[in-house]
Amino acid sequence: MSDILIIEDEPVLNENLNQFLSSKGYQVDSADSKATAKALLAEHLYDVILSDMRLPDTNGTELIEHIKEVAPSSIILVMTAYSSLETALDVFHCGAHDYIIKPFPLQEIEHKVANALQYKQLLNENANLRNRLHQDSENLEMLAGSSPQICELRRLINKVAITNTNVLIQGESGTGKELVAQSIHLKSQNAEGLFVPVNVAAIPDGLVESYLFGHIKGSFTGANQTREGAFRMASGGTLFLDEIGEMPLQIQSKLLRVLEDSQVYPVGSDSSVPVDTRIICATHRDLEKMVADGEFREDLWYRLNVVNLQTPPLRERMEDIPALVSLILKRLKIELKRPVMDIDNDVIHHLMNQPLKGNVRELKNILERAAVLCDDNTIRVRDLALQNSDLANLQLDESGSLADLNTAVEKFKQQHIVAALESTEGCRESAARLLGLSTATLYRQLDKLGLKGYVAHSSKSVVGPIPSGDKK
Repeated sequence: MSDILIIEDEPVLNENLNQFLSSKGYQVDSADSKATAKALLAEHLYDVILSDMRLPDTNGTELIEHIKEVAPSSIILVMTAYSSLETALDVFHCGAHDYIIKPFPLQEIEHKVANALQYKQLLNENANLRNRLHQDSENLEMLAGSSPQICELRRLINKVAITNTNVLIQGESGTGKELVAQSIHLKSQNAEGLFVPVNVAAIPDGLVESYLFGHIKGSFTGANQTREGAFRMASGGTLFLDEIGEMPLQIQSKLLRVLEDSQVYPVGSDSSVPVDTRIICATHRDLEKMVADGEFREDLWYRLNVVNLQTPPLRERMEDIPALVSLILKRLKIELKRPVMDIDNDVIHHLMNQPLKGNVRELKNILERAAVLCDDNTIRVRDLALQNSDLANLQLDESGSLADLNTAVEKFKQQHIVAALESTEGCRESAARLLGLSTATLYRQLDKLGLKGYVAHSSKSVVGPIPSGDKK
């Protein structure tokens, strides 16, 4: 149950808000002056504080400043009869999260409160992530190992973290670019602030400016409420712009202005809002080539590329795989609640001879699948299910042309059932459980796919009907 404090000197509105929010399941207290509010704030912690902009014994900005001092974790929503842009900016400058113009329907207050609680949950999740990373900072899987490349990367992270300079992280997908950004944040002077990750490629082009810089209510169609934007959310902390190479050119110029002036202009506003945000960017693209091709601003490139960190692909640090496997399995033991305690030596050798184009992310996925499928809490080579060439062949028919979807699905079923039979040494009942099927359904599938007489082999799968007896 969330706790809400209403600070409103108009008795009817105060009572209506109290009854309405209480009926929605919130725990509600009320105050009609700064003095009453101060007494309540001295005794209780509130998730959301809904305050009038003007009270008999104070103005709204003074009250907001007091709340931010004594209850910094509370989310403040301001009620005001003044709808000017200056009023809105005053509210935000003082630290309020949002405002609402009087008179308003109670349903709008419900919506505002729900958004504020969602924002508070985001703050809490970010704090929990920060604490978890602090506690486990030496076990961050993608940065584990003793290869020269990863040791140099950790050294550079420690050096750049203590400064406030912009950082550009480049590397292939799955090499841990966001993890590097998190490590820099946690070791920096901004560690107590928020770490706000934004995937630029995932934002529709028309919304990038609003998402980053915020907007004023009514500034464009669909802007039903004011949004502070990612830069303001990360003020005092770190903003991580992933896939910066996907940022539209028209937004790049505005980002450059923010980097130069440390101020953002919300969409629809002619006034700037100061921000104190460290910027870390990442991309898997060649930004230097994009600059040469006119796809990325050269002046922005120089601004972002003050310090350049390269995350090495796993193929360049294969000697780190044993350490990575050990740490990933420790994490999986907790996540999957399965005591995977052992791993065959052949598994490490096998993994070190795989291309692992997806880098550490692919390695983690392989081990997670193996941890789920393995028997007696020991991962063996057969549990890795690394059948890259077979999977590619599933897309082709006998003539070498691309197979139709039904044929491809049937071939995949055949291979998957064979893999299950191999992992259970041919036991149909165990294979059925592994596949999530009843034994009768498995027998029907075996008959349909021509595998009724399939005999499991310890080292090689034989796909197709076998005339000898059916091993069960």
